[in-house]
Amino acid sequence: MALPYPRLVVSAAILDSLEHPTAMLCAARSYPAEHAGQYELPGGKVDPGETPEGALVRELDEELSLAIRPGAELRPPEHLAIGAPEPDPTFPRDTAPAWPAMHGYRMRVWLAEPADPHRALRPGSAHESVRWVPLDEVEVLDWLPADLPILTGLRALLSR
Repeated sequence: MALPYPRLVVSAAILDSLEHPTAMLCAARSYPAEHAGQYELPGGKVDPGETPEGALVRELDEELSLAIRPGAELRPPEHLAIGAPEPDPTFPRDTAPAWPAMHGYRMRVWLAEPADPHRALRPGSAHESVRWVPLDEVEVLDWLPADLPILTGLRALLSR
């Protein structure tokens, strides 16, 4: 069954601290081949009946063995926002505007910090590597094109 609107994915800009950030967790994709080695904000798809925030917590645990403390949502500027869809009983909590993502998906993004900063990260099959990168070096990495406007929004937010 086709959805009446693009499917929602969620991701996080995982900072070393929500109060005084100095670094961000950057994840390099392992597949598909055309995106292997490119960086992305980690996350994944929202399952039917799941809240976006619940999906984010689940996906980061599955992909990175990482428990997080979510912070504020990083909303897209109006000129980039994909509007909230019509109510759908399969995804009842998919109500906020989202960033455009690859392959026609919609993406909502949250700031987050590790719940346990000393816990070792274990990237799953989706990522060839994950590493903490100083905030002033994040944008020099080879990012997926869909994440570039989000990084711009994050930089603007953190410079305030």
